Amino acid sequence: NGELMNRAVSNANSSALDCQVVAEIYMPAETDIDIAKRIAYKAAVSSRYVYLQKPIAVIALNEVQETNFMIKLRVKAYVLDIRYEFPFKSDMTELILGELNRKGFLTADH
Repeated sequence: NGELMNRAVSNANSSALDCQVVAEIYMPAETDIDIAKRIAYKAAVSSRYVYLQKPIAVIALNEVQETNFMIKLRVKAYVLDIRYEFPFKSDMTELILGELNRKGFLTADH
């Protein structure tokens, strides 16, 4: 540790302001995954914080929360600046869940 503290450390991301951010959105297991992934991709592309020169990925995972099966969407995208990490995650949450709600995927009947 002492040696690390006394030496210069380089970062592979040095001089680049952009960085990858991962936003996770939980949905009921009955949610149509293809539609949810399309909504998530459109949300990421339309975020004012996203850096479109780098790839966007939307991954669907099956998870168990207590005794409930859930779908977790993992949205991976780059932001223009690390300071936008939390605003980007908030954008993703609001945009994706808002659109899924409008389409009726988050109602008790669905």
